Amino acid sequence: MIKAVLFDFNETLIHSPEWMSLETKELPNAALSSLVRAGHLPELSDKQFSIAEAIFREARQTADSTNRETSHVSDLIAMIDALGYRHLLPRSTMESTVAALHRDCVLKVVLLPHTKRMLERLDELGLRMGIISNAAYSPFLSWTLGHFGVLEFFEDILVSADIRLRKPALEIFHVALRRMQLQPKDVAYVGDDFQKDVVPSKQIGLRAIWRKPEVVSSGPDKDTTPDAVITNNEEIPPLAEQWMLA
Repeated sequence: MIKAVLFDFNETLIHSPEWMSLETKELPNAALSSLVRAGHLPELSDKQFSIAEAIFREARQTADSTNRETSHVSDLIAMIDALGYRHLLPRSTMESTVAALHRDCVLKVVLLPHTKRMLERLDELGLRMGIISNAAYSPFLSWTLGHFGVLEFFEDILVSADIRLRKPALEIFHVALRRMQLQPKDVAYVGDDFQKDVVPSKQIGLRAIWRKPEVVSSGPDKDTTPDAVITNNEEIPPLAEQWMLA
């Protein structure tokens, strides 16, 4: 019998190529260009941009390979340090720059079809809800959910940047359970990435719903079977209602 449903964020609840591009690739150019335009930095050479991009790329690769997250603020500080401009910029300026870039992405986000009604229905059933997300800047999730009027449904939003852990590390799932005072048997977890969402959730004893994407970049594991496979969020409430009784 489940008591809660936890969700991945990107491509499970929302769709935003612009945000994912900022998350994984565009931060160096976007942040440094913004700082130059604002007069906080001098004009930068192509070589300096390349240095910053290399630092960011290495940080993202290390995060992926070790499941140890960094944040966009710490990433930008590392880039500024490498360029020798740390004396020009207080931390607050770098924080506000990162915040502005993420806020610009909010209006470009699409809430996936049937998501709001799905959340309303789960709430009507009395199920608790939370999010476990790999993201390098946590306020973006709250801003986006608030923009769509669904933030109130989530009791807890656990973001990798805040605890320095990334899925598929099992510990991030354990942290979520501890924070919500839930046992694995109490929870169904919904995610689109088979290796980062389905495999670890099954390993710790959650019911796993694979929201199968149109293009599967993270293929199924022959040793792992999800409890359900869906392609649309309107399929979640009937499953949840069934599992509340089982």
